[in-house]
Amino acid sequence: MKLDGSLKVSEKGGLGRIEMAGKVGAVLQRTEGIVAVLDMKNPARPKVVGRYDDQAKDSYDGDLAFTHDAKFLFYARQTKNFSKEGIPVLNVEEPSEPRLVSYAPAGGSFRIAYHYDGDAEWVILHDAITGLVIYRFERNSGQLIPVHVDALPALKVGGPASSGLYLDPEDPETGKPLLYATTGRTGLQIFDLSNPADPVEVGAWRDEAGLAEVVVDTSGKRRAVYVATEYWFKKPLVPEVFRLNADDLGDIKKVSSIGFDAPADDLWRVQGMALSGGRLHIAHSHLGLVMTTPAGGFRGVARIAAPSNLDPPFAAPFAMDVAVAKGKIYLSDAASGRLSILTP
Repeated sequence: MKLDGSLKVSEKGGLGRIEMAGKVGAVLQRTEGIVAVLDMKNPARPKVVGRYDDQAKDSYDGDLAFTHDAKFLFYARQTKNFSKEGIPVLNVEEPSEPRLVSYAPAGGSFRIAYHYDGDAEWVILHDAITGLVIYRFERNSGQLIPVHVDALPALKVGGPASSGLYLDPEDPETGKPLLYATTGRTGLQIFDLSNPADPVEVGAWRDEAGLAEVVVDTSGKRRAVYVATEYWFKKPLVPEVFRLNADDLGDIKKVSSIGFDAPADDLWRVQGMALSGGRLHIAHSHLGLVMTTPAGGFRGVARIAAPSNLDPPFAAPFAMDVAVAKGKIYLSDAASGRLSILTP
């Protein structure tokens, strides 16, 4: 593992979610409510070329999702005082000048995903108040039209600490789009998204631990689902990642788990995950980047601390998200405002 360098994205606050789409990328300046748009033509040297800043106050967290052609970017935003909660829809055809085209209000937007079925475009949201919401995206007007709401059980999302979305546009066995959704109250639910206005649950898994982040590895008729424990509803839960066998959607089973020898504390949690090259990459708060080979059980765990060259007043690294693209690993830090670039 080689550290190629780090990009100082924010001088005032920390970073959150990362999203990549070919020659363009985006990273969230989470505490400032700002989206930094990146030029990714040189993967080892990304550059901030534009920013969306609408002066939202007390921004806390959120998520990002590009359209399939990277012309639009959806920003799911949560704030501490319900100021400008919801989804700003941004036109990023000119990355140096991201432009607001519409705004969909919501009650605390935490996780967002995008699906293009070849004809229509859809946006899936996990919201603190309304639960799971699916919108149809009207490109000409830039509007998000709600077509489905699954609000029960009430307040099931809770926060980014208890929410995850993963969209497989074409499941290799069924050929259908599958949505994997996790919350602190409902565990894992898998929906057939053939008709996004009427999703059908085709699989589910729950145990005593609520769930947060989720990523999925599919190969042939096999489905391996990796889920992290949440920390919103059950503070005593220690951070873990479970590997679930979902080959049979009607009989999902826990296969193995990885622990981190970390306390049940909000400063020691799994914040983001990404799969690439047979490895699971985990952004784990103060542990930094954790990598493991999960096939046949978790093996070869390696921990790589976030860069220590932090500027005052930041005192400690806090890995918040990880993404893998173009042979590089990108790690955002919620303490330093830096985006680190690594080569496996």
